[in-house]
Amino acid sequence: MTLPPEILDSREAGKILKAARKALGLTQGQVIDAVGIPNQSYMSALENGRYNVANSEYFPALAQLLRLTIEQVREINPSAVITVAADPGPRRGPPIPPVVPFRETPITIPHELLEMVEKHGDNYPILRTPQMQRMLAAPRNFGGAEVGPQTAEDWFDYWMANKRFLT
Repeated sequence: MTLPPEILDSREAGKILKAARKALGLTQGQVIDAVGIPNQSYMSALENGRYNVANSEYFPALAQLLRLTIEQVREINPSAVITVAADPGPRRGPPIPPVVPFRETPITIPHELLEMVEKHGDNYPILRTPQMQRMLAAPRNFGGAEVGPQTAEDWFDYWMANKRFLT
C-alpha cells in the first residue's frame, strides 16, 4: 500500500506561488484583483507561508491564474481537484497585422484654397489652421486635379457645405 505524498509546508508552497507570480510579471495587487482575494496582507501571508495556500479557498483560482503545472499543484496539495489550463501552444488563426507607425501624408494646399483662407480667415479662424487646410485639400489631392473646388469662392462654398463634418 502506497502512502500519499506529503504536503509541502506552507513556506515552501508560498515560495512556489511567489515564483509563479513573478515569472508572469504580475504584482500582488494584480493577482488580488484577478482572483478576488480580500486584501494584500492575505496574499502576502500566503506567499510567505503564514497561511497554508493548500487550504485556501483561493487556491484553485490562484493555480489557474498563475498557470501552475499539475506537478506544482500536487506538490502544494496532493488531494486537490483543480482543472489546470493547458498550455495554449502556438497561436492559431489569421496573422495579426503589424502596427504601422504614423506617417504624415504629403498634401499640397492649392493656391485657390489659400486665397479663400486669406479672404474668410478673419470670420472663420479655424480656416487658418494647417490641420483644417489639410482636411479641405485632402480629397482633391487623392482624386486628381479635376476633382474638387477650382476657385476661391468654390473652396468657400465647399467649406460652408462641409464645415459641420470637419469641425
